[in-house]
Amino acid sequence: MTKKVFVGPIEIAGYYANLTRGLREIGVHCDYITYFPHPFGYGGESKTPILLRLAKFFNGFRGKPGRPFVLKALISLPGQVLLNAWGVYAIFKYDIFIFGFGNSLLSRNIDLIFLKLLGKKVISNLSHGSDSRPPYIDGAYQSKDGSLQLSTDQLIALSRFKLKTMALIEEYSDVVFGSPFSTTQFSRRKLINSFAIGLPMVSLNASDSITDYSVLRSRREPCLGVRILHSPSHPAAKGSPLIVQAISNLKQKGHEIELILLQDKPHSDIIREIQYCDLVVDQVYSDTPMAGLATEAAWFGKPAVVGGYGFEYLKTLVPDDMWPPTKTCHPDDIQQAIEDLIIHREERLRLGMEAHKFVLEKLSPAQVARRYLRLIEGDIPQEWWLDPSTVTYLEGWGQPVERTQENIRHMVASLGVESLQLTHRPDLERAFLEFAGVKDVD
Repeated sequence: MTKKVFVGPIEIAGYYANLTRGLREIGVHCDYITYFPHPFGYGGESKTPILLRLAKFFNGFRGKPGRPFVLKALISLPGQVLLNAWGVYAIFKYDIFIFGFGNSLLSRNIDLIFLKLLGKKVISNLSHGSDSRPPYIDGAYQSKDGSLQLSTDQLIALSRFKLKTMALIEEYSDVVFGSPFSTTQFSRRKLINSFAIGLPMVSLNASDSITDYSVLRSRREPCLGVRILHSPSHPAAKGSPLIVQAISNLKQKGHEIELILLQDKPHSDIIREIQYCDLVVDQVYSDTPMAGLATEAAWFGKPAVVGGYGFEYLKTLVPDDMWPPTKTCHPDDIQQAIEDLIIHREERLRLGMEAHKFVLEKLSPAQVARRYLRLIEGDIPQEWWLDPSTVTYLEGWGQPVERTQENIRHMVASLGVESLQLTHRPDLERAFLEFAGVKDVD
């Protein structure tokens, strides 16, 4: 394919760096360019054009402490101008655009309108979670220690903004990705089921030849009993206090456990610790069975425990051969799930081997890139499509159901049912009201 492909302008957990790697492996000419450096240092960008380097310089003043807000805003203004200037240039330079997390080239996604008018191909990935999930079911907006939550007014305003943003992206994109449990609530058109495409999240440091996992285990430093890794990007949303408490309880029961808790560490540190652990405990309130950390663990043959609501229902919405092998459980059962893999070593090893086989056969960058290529060429199998109107998921991500129910009750009490932004889905609107115990609403 001779057409020029742009991937960016934001990174999410290594997804777009690995996708670019896969596209290049299959012979697609593409540039992966980000507007802002990722805090965990995934890297992989093709280049940083001079305009973007200058923009990053000016935008750096936003984070400088001790300066008045007005001064920082004035200094960083040229950065935004430079970003938009480069975005205009990119509109004409590239033929195909792969955007992620609700971002595109220009402020407020206005470039999508111009790209449509110019006949450019746009693929928008809204399957990462908080890019599309209704804020009232999304624990990502709480502080990392869980002590601060969005106010009711903030939830309402953000929900309204999220719906409008998604509507614009859906209208002007040729293809939109969605995840069954996070994208379908606000979506109004058919989506590509993200599970049909897969997560190109294998480690760039891994080798396809790794098959003898006992060698990796024998290289690690001696530890006490089973070595468990937990590396939360957002401790409150990932349920870290519950995970730490569960492991403490298991220690009191007599299990020998060494917990490795990593937070705000470079990606390379996490990859190293994955290789030396026996299992990974990913999160408690997930809406997907194998997110980034669990996928990276699978690459090294390490099983992952993942808690969440509605996994059996989600399984019915995923192509049979794309359901990943992890130890899933209800949030209330996270301690039991961890204990099961501690006690049953053979099950732990078997699950790790199956997870490695899954990512090797289904989720290598080249394999995911080939599916993207089919999207670009319009060769889309019928089973890849997801009709959001057929999905009803209420519990959310990153918080217990009690928090979700409380958010809904407060929003409805403050501004009525319309505050949920679900007038396009009366059935889902009613389901949320029943779920939260809201009655007698006109």
